Amino acid sequence: MTTISEFLLQAGTQFWAFDLSRGIQLLPSQQFLEIESGIIAHPSPRQQHAWFAIVFNNKMLTAQHYIWFVKLPLDEIGKVQDAARSQFLQIIVEALGRDMQQGENGSADLPENPFSFVPNQQQMADFNSLCRKTLIQPPSEHFKPTQGYFANPSPDSWQTLAMQGISDFVVFSSDTELTAVLQHQLPTLPEPVISSLFSSLENRQINKAATQAVLDFAENNAGNHRLQGLAQRAISQSTANALVSNYLMQLLTASNNELSLDSLVVIAGRHWQRLHNNPALLTAFFEKLASQPQTAESFSALFADLVQIPLLRTEILGLIRQADRSEALSRAIGKLFTHEVR
Repeated sequence: MTTISEFLLQAGTQFWAFDLSRGIQLLPSQQFLEIESGIIAHPSPRQQHAWFAIVFNNKMLTAQHYIWFVKLPLDEIGKVQDAARSQFLQIIVEALGRDMQQGENGSADLPENPFSFVPNQQQMADFNSLCRKTLIQPPSEHFKPTQGYFANPSPDSWQTLAMQGISDFVVFSSDTELTAVLQHQLPTLPEPVISSLFSSLENRQINKAATQAVLDFAENNAGNHRLQGLAQRAISQSTANALVSNYLMQLLTASNNELSLDSLVVIAGRHWQRLHNNPALLTAFFEKLASQPQTAESFSALFADLVQIPLLRTEILGLIRQADRSEALSRAIGKLFTHEVR
């Protein structure tokens, strides 16, 4: 056995692999195999790692599902390092045995190791909801109370809501129900609810009407940088690509707009696909980044983060040869190659 996929299949399990690198999405099993075995580069790496959640069970032995949260280091071209994958596989085999014969009272827990990680509370709630839907399981017991709250919000009842319930609502509600909440209820919701709602939305596709509702909310709260960043995350999976791309271009090019570094991080982390095949937007992003305070540190970090994405690598490297870039962008790029960044 040379891959995690082979181990799980030989152990008689059914498994699902989710990519948690930039948002949460289910990976086809063949794509996961090709990524973990280094056949293809990881399509959306984060911090030079591939971040996975692997869910599996052996339904002949138990109905219980097990989860491994695994981050594997990538090489300079974005492929999983063979040595790291082999080391993790060795940890699995030593801890569980090659057959992983777990019965009702068994466990598939792994010992502490350098490849495991624990998602933050919000990501865990969102993953739980998406995993339940993928496995055709019902939402948690928090779904119904949350659904009732969004149908008729009251000033104090939000304090009884669970984060898991909000995640469930975003994942399990219909397009019509979700869009209605965004169009009619957003102005009445307290900021803690909006924070959780918008964070969960970054993992769900929303339609043009829902997207416009979020953008209207962002415009009405233009002075609140935190809510602006959350709104930008909420529309990251929007199907209204032209609407979102135009909004991002306006943010990046408005002369009177002091765009925060946090917003630029959100664009890089959640809207990176919109930078692809859009040279004007890509250039505007790096121009705005180059004009930020503490330019050297932030420019170096986000340049390194984005250039490792296979879809963007050639386009970003093309910025180096771009003749009509600004003096600020030229200076920031120059520092990448003169080692002036500390």
